[in-house]
Amino acid sequence: MKRILLFLVLWVPALCGFAVPDEQTLVNDTKQKVLPPAQQLLDEVIRALPAIPLQINGTLQSKTTDGKTDRKMQLEMLLDWQAQPPQARYTIRDNFGRPLKFLSVTWPAGAEPEYHFMQGDPLVGAPLPPLGEQIEETDITWIDLSLSFLRWKNGRTSGGEEVRGRDCYVVDIDAPKGTPGYSGVRLWLEPKIHILLRAESYNEKVELMRRLDVKSFKKINDRWFVGEIELQSFPSKHRTYLRVQSVYDRERKQYLSRDTAAGDEQAQPTNQVMDKIEIPATTTPPPVK
Repeated sequence: MKRILLFLVLWVPALCGFAVPDEQTLVNDTKQKVLPPAQQLLDEVIRALPAIPLQINGTLQSKTTDGKTDRKMQLEMLLDWQAQPPQARYTIRDNFGRPLKFLSVTWPAGAEPEYHFMQGDPLVGAPLPPLGEQIEETDITWIDLSLSFLRWKNGRTSGGEEVRGRDCYVVDIDAPKGTPGYSGVRLWLEPKIHILLRAESYNEKVELMRRLDVKSFKKINDRWFVGEIELQSFPSKHRTYLRVQSVYDRERKQYLSRDTAAGDEQAQPTNQVMDKIEIPATTTPPPVK
């Protein structure tokens, strides 16, 4: 069967292969209440993450409710999702390239995540901030950027919905203890290509506070990358856009454990000619809690 490589980047990229659809469609499954376990769906998304280390360079651009840009920053993500243990690091810089914040995350098997946080110019070690706190007055958090909610436990498959023309399973997950400001998240997971298309975060009063939407894809050679992600805060409706500019293949080594956020000179750029596909808009209303 022909396979198409698909990368989900943020937050994070995900390398995916199209699977043979089940004989029974997702719509029929949900009507007949044949719902796969949430953990199975989450594990499939995690297993579909890239098998090779990547460096993703992009921008974060926040906009006011009337569409005016009020903040623009640079973002570098070094991701090795299939390392043992999985590792990632994120560097946020101002529009002139000066470092602002840095976070590295390691996910040891059967243990709590390990974090290393730095800030300032030059970057120096600092106390870890609340991971659900918005970064530099944008609408994105470290939880969003690292897709940490994909590793939260005790999720529930609530049903099925269409997101931008694609059938998805809806998974609800309570926030782990010690996650201030969160009651949980609702995720829309596309089961054929094992990709997250939408995520909503709810505060401690179970009120919608933020929505993450995949807006478009880019193609680099035979690989598909998420090109743009929109994050919207509620009730303000302030928006931030994460846009991918370049992707580099990396060699697996201990670059993620370094104490600095300097780039790796050996990173190899992929073909920079990128086609863009817009996903058709959906008329599906947001879920009602």
